[in-house]
Amino acid sequence: MANRKRIAAAISLILVVAFVLTMTACGGGGGGAAGVVNDFFDAIEKHDVKKFLNCFEKEKREDIQDLYDDDEIEEQLEMLDEMYKAYGGKNWRKKIKVGKAEEVDKDGGITYYEVEVEFNGEEDYIDVVKVKGKYYIDDGFIY
Repeated sequence: MANRKRIAAAISLILVVAFVLTMTACGGGGGGAAGVVNDFFDAIEKHDVKKFLNCFEKEKREDIQDLYDDDEIEEQLEMLDEMYKAYGGKNWRKKIKVGKAEEVDKDGGITYYEVEVEFNGEEDYIDVVKVKGKYYIDDGFIY
């Protein structure tokens, strides 16, 4: 049970930091709902600013770039990577298993999904939205 709380806290912290960086939703186009979750974690592991930014809708990506330069974004990705290393070890990314996406709701042109994520044997879900054929991590649960 303590591990479950730690994984939930780790994922929550990452999503909050991502929210602070972006002030909005994160996402991407290829690979479906599970693909955007994989892209998100891959960008953190590799400190890949371009991949991270490509997770966002064009207008949101521009908002991020108005607030932060690439070096500042890379520093945040490095910090997140170090946090995951502290919890999951050097090869933390290999320990994160992104499962199937389940459609949970539709509202107009937006489809909502939950994507199962397992880390160190603990399961959690990340909310994803599909807007105009592209997938984005949903920040709505933070409010």
